Amino acid sequence: MRLSTLICLIAALCAGLAACATTPREPARVENRYPTSANTRPTPPARVTPRDCGSAYTVQRGDTLSEIAVMCSVPMEELAAANSLYRPYTLNVGQVLSMPRPLMHVVQRGENLYRIGLRYGIPFQQLAGHNGISAPYNLEVGQQIRLPQGATVVNLASRDPSASSRSTASSPPPEQRRPPATSGSPRFDWPVRGSVLSSFGNKPDGGRNDGINIAARAGESVRAAAAGQVVYAGSELAGYGQLVLVRHTGGFVTAYAHNSRLLVSEGDQVSQGQVIAEAGSTGSVDRPQVHFEIRNGVNPVDPMNYLQ
Repeated sequence: MRLSTLICLIAALCAGLAACATTPREPARVENRYPTSANTRPTPPARVTPRDCGSAYTVQRGDTLSEIAVMCSVPMEELAAANSLYRPYTLNVGQVLSMPRPLMHVVQRGENLYRIGLRYGIPFQQLAGHNGISAPYNLEVGQQIRLPQGATVVNLASRDPSASSRSTASSPPPEQRRPPATSGSPRFDWPVRGSVLSSFGNKPDGGRNDGINIAARAGESVRAAAAGQVVYAGSELAGYGQLVLVRHTGGFVTAYAHNSRLLVSEGDQVSQGQVIAEAGSTGSVDRPQVHFEIRNGVNPVDPMNYLQ
């Protein structure tokens, strides 16, 4: 029950009791619960400024769940349920709260289905099927995209892009040729030529690399591994720095992270070998390199099985 509703009910009940009284009563005494000093007044609650909290919010000192809900423009009950919190909703500084997924997303200028899926952790193919959108997945500004509840969260930010700084693996020289792992897949070239700093897969410390990390010189040209369309170019995924995602035929997507400069924009068509970025050390790495991924649909695959 909302506090305002409870107050109204109490007021109505008190009015009813007063009407039923048979004898006059003296005015109710008002109890002053605050210091009586002329210079001391009760401090009103601080005004909470709404903001876009994205998919998560990190608890700061003094935060309460109700204030976070108001600030992030989400119902407090849904925020509590999304994080398995129960009354009295005790929070800890540094605790990360997941934002409940809305039921609908309104398309903004410059957005595409892949970017919307990336924002909410939903594969763009699932979004397309859920909304009856067929290739080439054209969207209009203001269009409402229904978001499936309980969808499996699959996005690049779910993995640790800094695995390269914690694990070093030897690999065959880039010049060694390997046949594609599956028939019908594009022929992928190396985005840069260099030694592999971190290989694909699980790491001894419990981390995981969904791609490979290739040593590069600062400012070195990063090239598209295959022809395709740029579906993301930006730095919104924590740890990846300046990132480019390219969609290819057969449902494949390649990722190029830690760049110092991006040379393409979302929607651009790129050819194989085209320079799309300049290598750098943005994100969670401390030396110039390219974090490179190949995904078959939403599933990461070992690039070493596909690179030519």
